[in-house]
Amino acid sequence: MNLKQLFITFSAVLLFAGCNNNQGTQTQGWDESKYKPDYSTPPFIIDDHVHYRATDEFEKDFIEVYTRHNAMACLLVNIQHLERGIAFAKAHPDRVIPYAAVDIDSPTILEDVQKVYDMGFRGLGELFARGNWDYCDPKYDPLWALAEKLDMPVAPHTGNLSNGLMHHLRPAPLGDICARHPKLKIHAAHFGNPWYEEAAEAARRNANLYFDLSGSSLIKKEKDPQYWAQWLWWTDAIGKAHMPANAVPAWEKIVFGSDEGPDQFEENIRRFNKVLDANNVPDSIRAKCYGLTMARLLGIKVPSGK
Repeated sequence: MNLKQLFITFSAVLLFAGCNNNQGTQTQGWDESKYKPDYSTPPFIIDDHVHYRATDEFEKDFIEVYTRHNAMACLLVNIQHLERGIAFAKAHPDRVIPYAAVDIDSPTILEDVQKVYDMGFRGLGELFARGNWDYCDPKYDPLWALAEKLDMPVAPHTGNLSNGLMHHLRPAPLGDICARHPKLKIHAAHFGNPWYEEAAEAARRNANLYFDLSGSSLIKKEKDPQYWAQWLWWTDAIGKAHMPANAVPAWEKIVFGSDEGPDQFEENIRRFNKVLDANNVPDSIRAKCYGLTMARLLGIKVPSGK
């Protein structure tokens, strides 16, 4: 066998091994076969990401499921359904935290925000940067300043969209916004998928920035739940060089969000728990991920019975 043939044979062996290894890749130390689905939750839950549908069926299903789990949700209401959405929220204040999904490129955006605030909406989201502007573009600065003034948390989308657009939805610009508006509370969607490192570093450096892991991320890393430790790395580095003085344990920067209908609520709990279990997140921080962090951002008093 000459050198060329040997190279071809060796390359084929590597390719075959790589293909086989891709079948259900697992992080070293994680035994998928021994893991049992975990549907447990702390006694208090806030789902930070649920899209409202203006139908009787959705409202009925939402109340049934979230009451059964003793949970609340940030319900993201489209502009065309503001009146019905806020009425639903006011009828169920122990379950619904109303968010208005305003169009941040509207020429009347500041008036729109003031309007929804006066209606009783608690936050703004899901928000999308469109066209050729990133979230940190100066044109949006008056919006962030007003949300900061009104103490309305915002929930921007980060990462890819179902239509394939993604370039102007990177998570890094949120870090710039947080630095310019330190009292603005941001809990962004999707942990920057696929820019996880960028999202994590922006959150590490900014006390007012959090992310949920909703969307496809936990699905695509189903067999590799320890994957997230490489991005959420800094818990043991707190107090050391190059760490922010106000840094918190890495997993405190993640909040629970489903981004699916009530019928998928338990499945989202299972996926989220798998990641927390695989990364040995302690109960005290799990409670923050599941609701205590969002309660603090929103000024919600946690019921003593939950």
